[in-house]
Amino acid sequence: MSLGHSGSFTAEKDREFFCDTCGARCTRSINGDLEYGHLIGCPDRPEAFSFGTSDHVRKYSPEDDANDGGASA
Repeated sequence: MSLGHSGSFTAEKDREFFCDTCGARCTRSINGDLEYGHLIGCPDRPEAFSFGTSDHVRKYSPEDDANDGGASA
């Protein structure tokens, strides 16, 4: 799955991780209540999050899993 992102593909900090569903690099809030970074359409993305300026390019679709075997970074 291509995320259309050329930045770092590591999750080295304590609260960073790669989502098993959408493959995006995400960060948990300090209290663990929120997870930032999930792609639009990912069921793990908090519904209260509005669309960001870069979200129009990076969207999760369940078909993405079929195309890459569900691989996660």
